[in-house]
Amino acid sequence: MDLRTLRYFVAIAQEKSFTAAAEKLFVTQPTLSRQIAELEDELGQKLFDRTTRRIELTEKGVFLFHQAQSILELVERTKREAMSTKELAGDLVIAAGETPAIEPVAEAIQRFQAEHPLVRVHLRSARAQEAASSLRMGTSHFALFILPADTEGFDFITLPERNRWGLLTRRDGPLAGKTSVTPEDLQGLPLYFTSNRQIRRQVAGWFGAPFDELNVVGSYSLLYNVSLIVRAGGHALGIDGVIRPDDDVAFLPLEPAVRTETIFAWRSGGPKRTITEEFLKTLRRRLTERAAERAPVRVTSS
Repeated sequence: MDLRTLRYFVAIAQEKSFTAAAEKLFVTQPTLSRQIAELEDELGQKLFDRTTRRIELTEKGVFLFHQAQSILELVERTKREAMSTKELAGDLVIAAGETPAIEPVAEAIQRFQAEHPLVRVHLRSARAQEAASSLRMGTSHFALFILPADTEGFDFITLPERNRWGLLTRRDGPLAGKTSVTPEDLQGLPLYFTSNRQIRRQVAGWFGAPFDELNVVGSYSLLYNVSLIVRAGGHALGIDGVIRPDDDVAFLPLEPAVRTETIFAWRSGGPKRTITEEFLKTLRRRLTERAAERAPVRVTSS
């Protein structure tokens, strides 16, 4: 398997046609067919289901398609950065879960791009497992994780803001008038919750019973999407600060409080690149500044 074959494969998957892909790549159709046949032989897997009208990816083909896209994107990024001989340039990819703890990272991004206008920053929403996978594969340079999470093989900075967990619910719903939520309040209440197993275990500890005893009717990846279900009358456990409360939706913190940390992580022992090292310096400076800004002012009497 080489990069040319991967490009051929991706083009066919995108065009859903050997003929159209051959025209796009400026190669003959027999050449394309032979390369894909050799790739399928090498992998021992059928990658396309062929019909008289069109072709579709098999299950294994879909997996290879996503992996091939990531590999080719990484190659192109590397080429752009290697060819840059003047200013710091290239792409910085950050996989991130939804959390207001990202604020100092966002501030560092703005400063970094002001200092290095040829750098492009790509934020990708990702669950913890997806973010960890992208770091290990090298398709992301950094990732934000809401703890608890598997951090094996990563170095990280713990961000100062902690996530407060609570319930998103309608103000006129069954918990109307409450300012917080206790384990007893959740008994039997139909809930949407993150699919992250480690966070589920932590909430089960707060609940004081196996997680299965909660009436979880669904899961979510992005809190904004499930907030629309909340507006329709549902209930979702999540962190504060992602969805702003309004006249219809309230955020009720868990009582006793449940708070989790967020880390900014990168792969341990990975290849050092100027762009990532410089961004880490910028982020550390901003975190130091924020700590100084929030430090209490000592007043001394004369």
